[in-house]
Amino acid sequence: MALALACAGCAETTKDVASAPAPAAGAETPVVPAAPAWWREAGDPVLATLIQQGLDTSPEVICRIASLRQYDYQTERDAKRIGTKLGRLFGDKSVNTDPQIRTEKVDRVSARRERLARQIALAYVEVRRLQKDVALRGNLRAQYKDNAEVAQFRREAGLVPAIDGSLARSQDETAQGELGFAQGRLDQAIAELARLVGDQPDALAAKLGTPGTLPDPAVDPLASAAPENPQRAVLADAVLREARLTQALEESRRSVRDARTAYREGAGAFSTLYVTEAAALAVELALADARAARVTATLDLWSGQDGSWAREGLAPVVAPDPSATGPTITVTAGCD
Repeated sequence: MALALACAGCAETTKDVASAPAPAAGAETPVVPAAPAWWREAGDPVLATLIQQGLDTSPEVICRIASLRQYDYQTERDAKRIGTKLGRLFGDKSVNTDPQIRTEKVDRVSARRERLARQIALAYVEVRRLQKDVALRGNLRAQYKDNAEVAQFRREAGLVPAIDGSLARSQDETAQGELGFAQGRLDQAIAELARLVGDQPDALAAKLGTPGTLPDPAVDPLASAAPENPQRAVLADAVLREARLTQALEESRRSVRDARTAYREGAGAFSTLYVTEAAALAVELALADARAARVTATLDLWSGQDGSWAREGLAPVVAPDPSATGPTITVTAGCD
């Protein structure tokens, strides 16, 4: 009797497996609509394009997705195999459809997507900050050259001592050296961003343009409402610093205009003009840093919120054998 029941069970199992459609791996998991990608809220189309490019071309993301699809195919093939149910009954470890395995694979893909999007966004802000730095220093060189010409003219007229011309030349040479250093840092930042998005530095630089502007996301209204949150505290501090420096910049620019007018009219010393221009440059650079810090804190805060967008397109897919219909999917151990 026991033998008859076993045979009947085997026949029934074979009938079920052969006739019933194989369930997709993890099909019982509810599909959650993906949240809007946070970086699109920044209002910067270049940033949005670069993040999407990076997500689409990242070898690690591609490798992890390939591993997930290979697992889906293998699970479907195992589910269709005659005797699978009987194998499970007797503890056949080669047939493993534990949904937790797939969940872990999806988690690894989504975690890498989230991390990469954040890395690209922060690298992009750094590039824009350094572009602003280079532009400020480049524009001031023209101003310093004008100062040197005025000093030389007044020196030849016997109105000022020779030290004025020396100070003017020193100011220009210092600005030239600092500009070269800033350009070097910008080139390094562009190379790093190019690596993250899978592009060549020269091609990326052309896409970015010059001088470029920082993204300007809306200030989070809760930035100062939750001081116990470290990220919001950083954002609130950046907002306050940017506001103070914006006001200070207006005052420093006014001082430069007054000092330049006074020097041209012979009512002021070149040393005063030298100091006021250096102070104005310092305030402008500090303001650019504060603005970049505010944008970075905002994007950092957004990137840590709803990450369901990173699971988009990762639902189980019943696909034909990749080795039979197209290029073989090669999954390296390092990506999974």
